[in-house]
Amino acid sequence: MKEYWKKIYKTRYFWSHLAKNDLKTRFRRSKLGLLWTIIQPLFLTIIMSVVFGVVFQQPLGEYSIYILSGIIVWDMLQTCIVSGGSALFNSEQYIRQFNHPITIYTLRHAVVVSAIFCMEMIALAVWGVFYSPINLLFGCLTLPLTILLFFPLVWGFSTIAGYSGTKYRDYPQIMALIMQILYYISPVFFKQEMFMSNQILKLWFELNPITHFLNLVRAPFVYAEFPTVMDYIFVLFTNFAVVLWAFLLNRKNEKTIIFYL
Repeated sequence: MKEYWKKIYKTRYFWSHLAKNDLKTRFRRSKLGLLWTIIQPLFLTIIMSVVFGVVFQQPLGEYSIYILSGIIVWDMLQTCIVSGGSALFNSEQYIRQFNHPITIYTLRHAVVVSAIFCMEMIALAVWGVFYSPINLLFGCLTLPLTILLFFPLVWGFSTIAGYSGTKYRDYPQIMALIMQILYYISPVFFKQEMFMSNQILKLWFELNPITHFLNLVRAPFVYAEFPTVMDYIFVLFTNFAVVLWAFLLNRKNEKTIIFYL
């Protein structure tokens, strides 16, 4: 295990260069470039907050930052779970040429996803300046730990998705459908009180890991408070489960995955 981590460290310039190149390629020939990572969630937030704010009779100010925080966290989860399915496909030429740990290619994807998440958080910070500067202070205090907790989750999901997408070609379509269902039954844009009308919905809200992922960002940026101990426990437990699953999957398939490419 120690030797495996050494190999990942020794190839750090290789996979970090690939990640940088992915970010450049993503916005190649675009006039605004990386600014789209900020502009896109902001415009989507404006549209959703106006439409759903009227439908659910929510105050525009608080509801808009609530939606924006949900969009940013959801984009991170959906990208690593769905788009992560092509992480190994996109690295096929390197996998065939070099005897590097397979997980550096899912690490490459995780670095890109995490970088985009950090850039999208700028949009939330900008919105927070106008909505409530004190919320921004709470957000800046908790954000480093939040990023630290999210990264192994993103790498783990990217690894699981990478192997699954390579071995099972229908994985992206199936997971896209599952994520679409989860989007509408999780508090991405639905507020907590909307889940309190039914005991089953209330239990789902409290036990849904997505609720607690969202709370790591929402508690400070929306409500100017620190996430609860329960939020951190849920996130840590989910991290452990996902990383363990990714570790076992990698150990079982790393030497044979090349035959599926």
